[in-house]
Amino acid sequence: MRRAILADGAALAACVVAAGGIGLLLGQDSNWDLRNYHHYNPWAWWNGRIFDRDVAPAQLQTFHNPLPDLPFYAMVAADWPPRAIAFVLAAPAGFAAFFLAKLLPLLFSGLPRRDCVVAVVAAFAVGVTSAMGVATLGTTMNEWPLAALTIAALWLLARALVAGADRPLRWTVPATAGMLCGVASGAKLTAATFAVALCVALALRGPYSAAALRRSLRDALIFGLAVLAGLALAYGPWGYQLWLHYASPVFPYGNEWIDSPWWSKAPIIGRRFGPHTLEAWLRFPFDLLQPPPFFATEVRYRDARMPVLYALALAAGIAWLARRAFGPRGLPPIADPGADRAWRVIGIFFIVSFLLWTAQHSNYRYLVTLDLLSGALIVALIRRVFPARHAGAIVATVATVLVLSTGHASWGRIGFGSRWFDVRLPELEPDALVVLANDEPMAYALPLIVPAPARSVGIANNIVEARRRTRLDDEVVRIIRDHDGPIYSLSTSPRTAVETLRARGLAKLSGTCVAVPTNMAATPLELCRVGRIANGAGAR
Repeated sequence: MRRAILADGAALAACVVAAGGIGLLLGQDSNWDLRNYHHYNPWAWWNGRIFDRDVAPAQLQTFHNPLPDLPFYAMVAADWPPRAIAFVLAAPAGFAAFFLAKLLPLLFSGLPRRDCVVAVVAAFAVGVTSAMGVATLGTTMNEWPLAALTIAALWLLARALVAGADRPLRWTVPATAGMLCGVASGAKLTAATFAVALCVALALRGPYSAAALRRSLRDALIFGLAVLAGLALAYGPWGYQLWLHYASPVFPYGNEWIDSPWWSKAPIIGRRFGPHTLEAWLRFPFDLLQPPPFFATEVRYRDARMPVLYALALAAGIAWLARRAFGPRGLPPIADPGADRAWRVIGIFFIVSFLLWTAQHSNYRYLVTLDLLSGALIVALIRRVFPARHAGAIVATVATVLVLSTGHASWGRIGFGSRWFDVRLPELEPDALVVLANDEPMAYALPLIVPAPARSVGIANNIVEARRRTRLDDEVVRIIRDHDGPIYSLSTSPRTAVETLRARGLAKLSGTCVAVPTNMAATPLELCRVGRIANGAGAR
């Protein structure tokens, strides 16, 4: 027992060190969300200003749960070296890789030892090197912490199913797995897709006798209740504050149903990515190979995992029909009876997750969890489709091609400096109001301003705009109208800022604008003192 614990500890440490090292090689993260809200939100929440003092300086994303970004903010506030911060940000990928490495031998336990080793190594290599997985490594996007929690939940369930295929699960197993998935869902609501899919997989895993179905439904119920508990733990405090301030626990999302008075009774955003017709749905996995920007994510990448998996699934379906029609052809099983139900859970989970993700988001960045499992399913399907004497060579070949052909995405990296944020902001006058005058990500600079602004408001972004007559916009108008102290504008586009300031009854004061150098973007920020225009358009 002690030796196993030490071995697991060494394996976990190796995975974390490897993930951290790769994260350092990739460079410092400077993605759009980081510049927009991953630094501002936890700072504003911690300092009690995100609801009562500021209005949407980080745009729509101001209303995202800041809990998963608190560690990043704490490291920056403590002035950790950027390389140390990057290493910590990459560490969750090491945890995810560790639990994947624990899961895979369970799934391939029915193979001969040599075939099992090949299957596990190939599935692991494919899983941890995906375009999205590498691209989000060491970033503030928080995809890897969610993946680590979900893969850990799958490992717990698979271990219990393999150890006692014919026995009911102890209630603590689905309860623990549910808590992990619930915390992931609360930290970032996009992860709820996986919680729902895993609940469905537990309920439908079989066998399909009346007694077995009752056990499966019991496990799914325990899992679902635990998910709700984890969700309440991770999201409850934030959702409660949104409810108090904006009459919606998920403001501004879902307002077509919730009808918060602060926003119009309409969806805040639609599904920008993915398929929108039946034909597009049917070919969608193939289209994920190398799509143009804004088809499945904002940036370019190349990844054949989903197309290969889809092609193999279609081939396996044809092979299954052929065996049903003409009898078995000697294809070996990929799992012993103890692992069969674990495979059913993995398979149903993957399919339901993919369908829900496509319908809700179609943003490939959210699929790191399924990318991790893609290698296991590819290996399993190869062994279903091809004869045993060729399967090992095919697995090794396909895995090598997938790993080497992947073109990793990037949302922006920079070289490491002495500090994470190198933003040279001049000192403001006391009691200043800062208006963010266009929709570029700038809120990361607000915690760096000395003295801290009395208030900060976004005046032209993806949720606040002069032409929208919402209560949120009315609040922006009121704050600008009633503010007695100095007013400054922060922008990245001086030409656009002139127009958006004028729409709010404001104008830059001549000779007051200064360029603010920053390591976070190619162009500097611009900080200007602004004044009110007589009878300005912003007064309503």
